[in-house]
Amino acid sequence: MVEATDTTAVCAVCGGTGWLLEASEGRKLAHPCSCRGAAISRARLDAAGIPQRYRDCTLENFSDNTLSLTKARAAARDFVDAYPAVEAGLLLTGPAGRGKTHLACAILSELVATKGVTGLYVDFSDLLMKIQTSFRPDADISKESVLTPYSEAEVLVLDELGASKPHPWVLDVLYSLLNTRYNRKKITVATSNFEDEVDTSAGEREKLEDRIGYRLRSRLYEMCLMVPLRGGDFRKDVLGTRIRSRF
Repeated sequence: MVEATDTTAVCAVCGGTGWLLEASEGRKLAHPCSCRGAAISRARLDAAGIPQRYRDCTLENFSDNTLSLTKARAAARDFVDAYPAVEAGLLLTGPAGRGKTHLACAILSELVATKGVTGLYVDFSDLLMKIQTSFRPDADISKESVLTPYSEAEVLVLDELGASKPHPWVLDVLYSLLNTRYNRKKITVATSNFEDEVDTSAGEREKLEDRIGYRLRSRLYEMCLMVPLRGGDFRKDVLGTRIRSRF
């Protein structure tokens, strides 16, 4: 049996303690090492719950091959640069494969890394499932314990808004969550494949309001600036080509 070895890098400056000691006038003074800030940033990023697939997404490696996508990336950059002096979050909309989740996760990652933000990512369908499970008679978790982390997060990324169509009582819970964030001036970045107008040429049949209800959509008007993403399907046109070229 081969014994596992610890490959974690140890800071050469502080020896992994996170502190630097120096003598001054007969006293020992401790100062935080630069690696301490990096460790805290990594911990915050891990706690944000960004899916592994999107951990390396940045604003710089976002593919903006159309004017609309270029404008979307510029809006994301302006938002990150201005934070926390922003009045509203962002609602990134457009068909599947345009890079909405990439942009949302890149925004959250950069805010955590450069501005010390504590944030959370959650997939809309996963959140619905957690809420519904909390109401079961045999549930070992309460509705409050499910919602509290998302209502208190400094920045919340709510991905794939409207992907699942909730029951009316679940919509009431979601409205309460977003309304709480609104009243506390918490910033929300959301993504959705659904928009305010139906594009029948693209095979769409429902608006965002049809998926999440009038009250929730109305609240989002006050909470988020809409940023449309238009262009080709990146998954099909680029990633699919890369996969096919391997065979």
